[in-house]
Amino acid sequence: MPLLDAPQPSRHLVENPNLAGWLEDCDDVSLVLAIAPAGFGKTTAMLSLFEQLRARGYATTWIQLSAEDNHVERFCTLMQSGLSASSEQGSALPLPNLMDARYAGSQLGQDVLETVAQIAKPTAIFLDDFDHLRDARLIDLIQRLIERMPAHCKLFITARNTPLLRLYKLKAQGRLLQIGMTELSFDAERADIFLNQRHQLQLDAASVRRLVHATEGWPAGLQLAALALKARGDKRGFIENFCEQTADIGRYLYEEVFWDQPAELKTFLLLSSPIKQLNPGICNAVVQINDAAQLLRQLEQQSLFILRMGAAGNEYRYHPLFAEFLERKLCEDMPEALPGLHQRAANWFVQTGDSASAINHALAAGNHEQACEILSSHAWSALARGHISTCRAWMSRIPQEVLAHYPELLVVLSWAYIFQYEYALAGQIARQLKSEPRVQDLPEYRLLEPLSLILMDRLSEGETLLQSQANIAMTSVGGLSEAVFCCLNAYVELCSHRFEAALRNSDRARTLFKRLGGVYGTTFSFGIATYTLLAQGQPLQVIQLLEPCFAELCRSGGRHSVSSAYIGIYLAGALYEVGEFERAESLAREYLDLSAELVFLDAIVIAHRVLSRGLCRRGQYAEAGALIVAGAELGRSLGLARIVAPMRLEQQYQLVHQLDHGPASPATRLPLHAKWDFATDRMTPINDVEDQALAGLRQGLREGRAVEVLEACSSKREKAGRLGRLRRQLKLGILQVQALQLLGREAEALALLSELLRSDVGQQLRASFLEEGPLVPRLLQQLHAQNAGSSLAQQEVLASLVDLALAQGSPAATPVKAAAPREPLAEGAPRASQVAGASLDSSADSGAADEAGAESTLAAGAPSGLSARELQILQCLAAGMPNKQIASNLHISEPTVKFHLRNVNHKLDARNRTHAVFIARERGWVR
Repeated sequence: MPLLDAPQPSRHLVENPNLAGWLEDCDDVSLVLAIAPAGFGKTTAMLSLFEQLRARGYATTWIQLSAEDNHVERFCTLMQSGLSASSEQGSALPLPNLMDARYAGSQLGQDVLETVAQIAKPTAIFLDDFDHLRDARLIDLIQRLIERMPAHCKLFITARNTPLLRLYKLKAQGRLLQIGMTELSFDAERADIFLNQRHQLQLDAASVRRLVHATEGWPAGLQLAALALKARGDKRGFIENFCEQTADIGRYLYEEVFWDQPAELKTFLLLSSPIKQLNPGICNAVVQINDAAQLLRQLEQQSLFILRMGAAGNEYRYHPLFAEFLERKLCEDMPEALPGLHQRAANWFVQTGDSASAINHALAAGNHEQACEILSSHAWSALARGHISTCRAWMSRIPQEVLAHYPELLVVLSWAYIFQYEYALAGQIARQLKSEPRVQDLPEYRLLEPLSLILMDRLSEGETLLQSQANIAMTSVGGLSEAVFCCLNAYVELCSHRFEAALRNSDRARTLFKRLGGVYGTTFSFGIATYTLLAQGQPLQVIQLLEPCFAELCRSGGRHSVSSAYIGIYLAGALYEVGEFERAESLAREYLDLSAELVFLDAIVIAHRVLSRGLCRRGQYAEAGALIVAGAELGRSLGLARIVAPMRLEQQYQLVHQLDHGPASPATRLPLHAKWDFATDRMTPINDVEDQALAGLRQGLREGRAVEVLEACSSKREKAGRLGRLRRQLKLGILQVQALQLLGREAEALALLSELLRSDVGQQLRASFLEEGPLVPRLLQQLHAQNAGSSLAQQEVLASLVDLALAQGSPAATPVKAAAPREPLAEGAPRASQVAGASLDSSADSGAADEAGAESTLAAGAPSGLSARELQILQCLAAGMPNKQIASNLHISEPTVKFHLRNVNHKLDARNRTHAVFIARERGWVR
């Protein structure tokens, strides 16, 4: 693959005197950044490092970037190909079906990160012409790649402008080597070697100095001057004339060199300029000649700004600066030739089977019909491999009136919209195509409208369509159509409280997707089964279902594959419900960033909720608040109320918890938009328990409205039981217990609590008893102390719940704080609804230990505004530790370290980690 071959150094190369120093510095750095304008020899300098490092035993990968690589999927494919070639390993097989498209690209990114993190031998990765990469997701991926690289892996980047990477950390740690114009410019000594020894021009010292001064040491300018001088007898006169140029020296020199060439060569240079990768075949076809191989060799021999790609073969490219000059000149002198050149290039690529290049050239030629014809046979496979952005970019360049004649491409575009969460646009196209006979029998089309409706939570309309199109599954019995329909039906059944049907359909879908090798469909069907069993109050069944699956996925695909992350978060949710908080939080922390990056909708909410509640239990309200604010921002950035609404509900839970256990700040109410509530006859899996109604009941208990809450809980609890939503029924029962106790009806409260504990659901959903304030754990202790009329099983559950509350350091489990029922709030006292929008940045750590043993290691005079963990991290920073070492020393993950660092900077009003350490030292918190 030519893009993965390093160019061959010019025979006129003059070694940079800084090379030895750069090589020595490479041992200590992770990133080498060569930033300079075009023509300053960035690529030449990197080629020297490339050859030297390869000679030292480094595995080397060279990637020549272009504008077409500005997509995550395309870049990852290049990276994997390059790394596989350098390690002599085969590349991963593409994901097999359309439903995996959304995660194919994301999985490619994870695969690249995983591959780089696991590199065992010294490796150097070179990215040439980095300026072509501007996509925010792609830049973020490369940032994380740099952060994950092992010490023996080095990344080399050439660019004209400083890339949008966060470099301050690398600079502070001494892991960045920057090479700029000063290091790359020619001085008089190098210029003399270049002009007189390499090009044999026999110039005197004064002439060399004049050229260096005129070009300001610009290597490309000196190369152009050398080429121009070779064709002239009066070298001194040319130098005099050249040195008087004050405008565009580069343009002047290129014109001089270009016009010195024979007519045949000038024509070839211009007509071949639209081609990025040159070889005799395409050059003959585009320029309409038969001697391109000879002309390419002639250009190479003249060193006329052409680079051979790879040590062998006949692939070339023009130097970017020369290519820009030729393209600009072609547009000025022969604009009418451009469409024909691109058209011939498109035809050649069609014949050679390079569909992507053929589409690009057909679009450049303005032949939209040909582009559509090629896309029709290529788009589905490109989409299934995750090239969603690329497909959309292609179709955005085709006029709507042309696309209208290719309805199957509109179906492809609709799926691209779905994979990028633009469900309304997908549904709109699906409705527009209802009268188009050419797509009616296409399974991908018939799935579109019900899928888009269900993804927008328009369940009634989606269910009606599914019923009207029930025969679609029969078009591919045992295939993808049946699997997707089973999955959609299972989801509708779940949301409609038809739980047994949901389990049957999800089981069938899971079987089919497994047979097809479908990652997303399999994990999604696992998710439906998980939510169904949780709604029925059966978290132990969920754990039995997911644990072996998670273990197998980790063995086969690694812990950070798409499927492992998805199942891992579902498992975390179930473990949380049974009271295995430590393990649940560990999994949620591990997959929090990955779930956000891959946009696992409900899994994002699960991970944030599990971590938020753990932080609240430990009194770390500022951290909990920052976490949920970040989650809400993610939802807003994606335009997904399905993420924002649960985050806002979690903010309300945090503030109620803070009102019960810690200092609360007066603030305004957190309003929830009406559209965030769903139809009363349906449920959404992530809001089975946590919804606006339940949040209102919590608030009511703290606002002195226990009578209203008791009545509401009674009716809602009966309805939940009738619908089979036993987890919700249990939660409402627990709120009912609190209302009874607050009304002074303790005996009834204890009786109801005992009844809840005797139920199978109550014996499994242990977290539900520990989430609702200090009153319930105190009643549990009281019930346990009575020990009368209770079964052995109930006593065991009671004992474990009390132990769990104590182990979590819950103030609720301490009789002193909860010795008496909370009195209704006095008139004028602040209500929970008034603190529902309170700032969660206030200090609240004084009431709870951060983690066992953390306090003993802190410096004297610790401030109350920082948690114990944050002070530990400050000490590590003061000792000069990088994030990875901090994570290892404190037995936490790197994302957790970053999370705490953000909080430290915020609390101390510090600009960065160095500033934070300075402030801490000034105040005597660290040495």
